[in-house]
Amino acid sequence: MQAEDDERRDLERALYARPSGDAGSETRRREAVRRLRAAADGAGADGASGADAEATDGAPTRERSTPLPAVPTPAEPARRTTARIALIAAGALLGGLVLGAVASSFALDDRAVTAPTGSPSPTARPADRFEELVAGWEATTDLPTGLSLITAGAEVYSTQFLTPEGDRLLLAAPNGTTICLALGRADGTFSAGCTGLRAFFDGGSLEVVGTGSGGESPAYTRVALRPDGSLEGGFQFVGGSAP
Repeated sequence: MQAEDDERRDLERALYARPSGDAGSETRRREAVRRLRAAADGAGADGASGADAEATDGAPTRERSTPLPAVPTPAEPARRTTARIALIAAGALLGGLVLGAVASSFALDDRAVTAPTGSPSPTARPADRFEELVAGWEATTDLPTGLSLITAGAEVYSTQFLTPEGDRLLLAAPNGTTICLALGRADGTFSAGCTGLRAFFDGGSLEVVGTGSGGESPAYTRVALRPDGSLEGGFQFVGGSAP
């Protein structure tokens, strides 16, 4: 009896073993099904014979039957395999999404830490700003006597400024580091003022003042040039009232 029980357990293990996909495993499973069915049929036949004998003797009969283990149909392993594949695929997909989200988070954090801040646009050089300033002026070589000593050979630009004597404003940037503004008069005299080119464009202003001797009364003139190119000022007759 012990040997039969051991054999039956071996057959059941072969029957319910997880399908491995190889031909040997499938052959063992089919053989286990066949032998278990044969054993069940033999047990049923023995039970029927015993029942007939007991009925003949007049003793109460009891049906003996050995339940046949459920045999998985060929579709069940396929369904189980498909379900396992689906679970594995779903797990892999979920893991990939989680890892992708974590990687994206680290990438965003890294960008947030290492991304360089926007640097301010470089400030134009004072010499370039001077070129923009004199864009509406006219270059001239008609200079009052002595002004060339101040301009030191630099290009001189001119514009008109309303005064009783028709004075001119003359502008130059000697050596590219200084800016000079001169007030040239019709009699050939001039007044001039200079300052550093960078200091001028950093928010300063350049002023020139002078008194003209032409006309019936001397006129006091004051002019201020701003970094944006605007001109402010005026004139006043000395000893008289402003026109």
